[in-house]
Amino acid sequence: MNPKNLFPVLIFSAILLFLSCEQTKPLESSKEKIQSPGIALFGTFHFATTSDYSSMDLDDFRSAKRQKEIRLLIEALKTYRPTKIMVEYPYRKEDKLNDDYKEYLNGTYALSINEIDQLGFRLAKELGHQKLYCIDQKMSLPFGPLSKYAEQYEKQKFETFLSSIKENDREDSKRLKKSTLLEYFAYKNSNEEDLKNKNQYLKGTAQFVSDSTYIGVQFVSKWWERNFHIMANIDMQTQKEDRLLVIIGGAHRAVLKDFYEDREDVRYVEISDYLH
Repeated sequence: MNPKNLFPVLIFSAILLFLSCEQTKPLESSKEKIQSPGIALFGTFHFATTSDYSSMDLDDFRSAKRQKEIRLLIEALKTYRPTKIMVEYPYRKEDKLNDDYKEYLNGTYALSINEIDQLGFRLAKELGHQKLYCIDQKMSLPFGPLSKYAEQYEKQKFETFLSSIKENDREDSKRLKKSTLLEYFAYKNSNEEDLKNKNQYLKGTAQFVSDSTYIGVQFVSKWWERNFHIMANIDMQTQKEDRLLVIIGGAHRAVLKDFYEDREDVRYVEISDYLH
């Protein structure tokens, strides 16, 4: 073949090879093409007293050992580089929380043992943030009607269910006592724990129903509704360039994670990847 005629053939072959190689690459998702906010959910227990049915048996978080671990946990969370820190505090009481935060910045506020103070305030200050963002929406769960139904019709099943919750908290307390906070929270922010949290509602509470009442389903529906409200409170305070860190109870994280993983307008970031 004439060398002059060979050159176009070689060019055409090269183009075909390039195109075939490109087709083997995964297509870039629309989520990556369009600038979208990132959100990471840090699931925690409440460091202080709580109105929750069951809670952790904690050692002294003011001790030198635990305070050192909190500092290391904050350093790990800083590597995520959040632009906004959102906390489980009533959405419409944000001014009150930020008045306390301003006093903390000015050196006139003594931190409580609450996780909002110990993690939220300290992390926000180190990152140079001027405020925190509140996202909680309080809603009453129908625990009274659920207990009344269970006491009358499924007492043994309900007592077994409540005992399993308390036993889980006892096991968590043992794990915490043997672990550093980084180790503990890396585990608590795992798929395994998220599934356990959700199944406490889906396999547990939701099963207390009969032909005459759906009280268990109503309880679980109200819990999911509360988390939908929390999601709305997050969304109303989000811009597309944000990297959000949400510090919230682990049972909330488990539900919110499903919401945000499935959405196409945000990038869900797994916070456990930063807990090293």
